Amino acid sequence: MSAVQFPRVAWRRVLPVLFVLAGLLEATAGRYGYHRDELYFMVASRHLAWGYDDQPPLVPAMIRVETAVLGDSVRAIRTLPLLLALCTVLLAVLCARELAGSDPLRSRRAQLLAAAATAASAMVLVGGHLFVTSGVDLCTWALLLWLVLRWLRTRDDRLWLLAGAAAGVGLLANNLVTLLAFALAVSAVAVGPRTMFRSPLLYAGAAIALLIWAPNLVWQAQHGWPQLTMARRISSNSERAQLLPFQFEVAFPVLWIAGWWALARRAEFSRYRLLAMGYPLTLALALLTGGKRYYATGWAPLLLGAGAVVAVDWLWRPGRVRSVRHTCAVGLAASVGVVFALVEVVAGLPVLPVADYHLVQPLNGENGETVGWPELARTVAGVYRALPSGADRSTATLVAENYGEAGALAHYGGPLGLPTPYADHDGYANFGTPSTDGPSIMVGFKPEQLTGYWGDCTLAARIDNGRHLKNQEQNKQILVCRNRLLPWPVLWKRLMHYS
Repeated sequence: MSAVQFPRVAWRRVLPVLFVLAGLLEATAGRYGYHRDELYFMVASRHLAWGYDDQPPLVPAMIRVETAVLGDSVRAIRTLPLLLALCTVLLAVLCARELAGSDPLRSRRAQLLAAAATAASAMVLVGGHLFVTSGVDLCTWALLLWLVLRWLRTRDDRLWLLAGAAAGVGLLANNLVTLLAFALAVSAVAVGPRTMFRSPLLYAGAAIALLIWAPNLVWQAQHGWPQLTMARRISSNSERAQLLPFQFEVAFPVLWIAGWWALARRAEFSRYRLLAMGYPLTLALALLTGGKRYYATGWAPLLLGAGAVVAVDWLWRPGRVRSVRHTCAVGLAASVGVVFALVEVVAGLPVLPVADYHLVQPLNGENGETVGWPELARTVAGVYRALPSGADRSTATLVAENYGEAGALAHYGGPLGLPTPYADHDGYANFGTPSTDGPSIMVGFKPEQLTGYWGDCTLAARIDNGRHLKNQEQNKQILVCRNRLLPWPVLWKRLMHYS
């Protein structure tokens, strides 16, 4: 174990950054509305299981606890994401502290820069605002990479036990932890240190991870491995073309590129070559498997921490003459950083009024998916009330095309008198199958999707969020279908889809 005494965390410099981030996230938490995933997770939290077709069990369980304690308001749902975002920033600080070495001033400056850059990055702002699995995943990856970074310096094998526990919990939130573990293992074989494979505690950590993950694996096996089907569907809708450009959007590109280059080339960081290789290997694996564009962003906190050390060394290099050219360069770099941070904040958080959101929607479309859900429910309620009273209305079935629509109808539909909604989409399909024989209100479907399943379908209304905002639901159709041609169990298998 290294005997070098490292400076402590620079709390006086880091805490103000954490407070500003917490203030931004809290101030914007209640704006707009629920995200489609949050609406789905709230329903899933009432159907707790060890797995779902599209995800492991942790996030719905977290929301179950959170709503039991804080309620299910939009602001309450966003509490845990805020805390995870703060943890992610702190882990970037710890990475910078590891890499900055024993110089107290260098360490403090690097920690501050790492905190500021990570807090102002889109990945943290979006992940800290919305309760989606990627926010949990980002924090898990940051923790695992910090533990590996620390092991590479100290060779304290006990860290593998902590890494195993963290990986196991992360696997209960998102299976992407396996991507990181595979990339790190291959990198260790390729560039070392191969001695890590001789540590019994490494395998003990892996056993801990598998033990924690086991209930979800058993559930998947019992249900025919639906997440593999889901993965194939994601691969068929590949975001390969967006993967590399997205890396430049989510965090300060000059800083993380400098951090990766330093890990790969600096003699001071030669012990960290494993990590330098791990990042491009993760990108390559995501490209080969057709993964989503955000699959490799969990590396950003580590790379920003490394980049912060590089920036501090450049800005305060011993013997550097404080020339006018240097001062101008520093001022330009600071100005570009501030502008980038402002763009990230405005695009990542619902700062603008909804009417002006379209200005930043090309940079981040996720906040657009938090608009219009109450209006959707009211429109569906109008269609439902327009049905003839009596048997026609009492036997009507409400089916949504996707889990966001179904989650919105479940959340807002009760006070409007709507029946239980169903959706044959991803994990929501397991929350119930329709059984009544009356008319079917089909929300969000195109007529051609239903051809051959009902005798007739008529357009009853179109979804309108009332703000002329183009999101996934805007202008979709609401159809009333009668004379169903297939039994519901058969039809449910035909309508099942993943995305």
